[in-house]
Amino acid sequence: MKTNLLNISGVQVLSKENQRQIFGQVFVEETGDISKCGCSCSGAVTGPAYCQRLIACPQVYTCPQV
Repeated sequence: MKTNLLNISGVQVLSKENQRQIFGQVFVEETGDISKCGCSCSGAVTGPAYCQRLIACPQVYTCPQV
């Protein structure tokens, strides 16, 4: 596998020192209205699909007893 990657033009093996100098993170700009997101009493994220990427809910059951 490593041999195949090195056959791609522009690919080079990074030394341990070069790897230590790389800083960064993945940034994905989320679009959507966070006010539409919420949590159910069972701790599940509610709202549009993007809400699961924007917020987290406590995993505590807080529903009132019926």
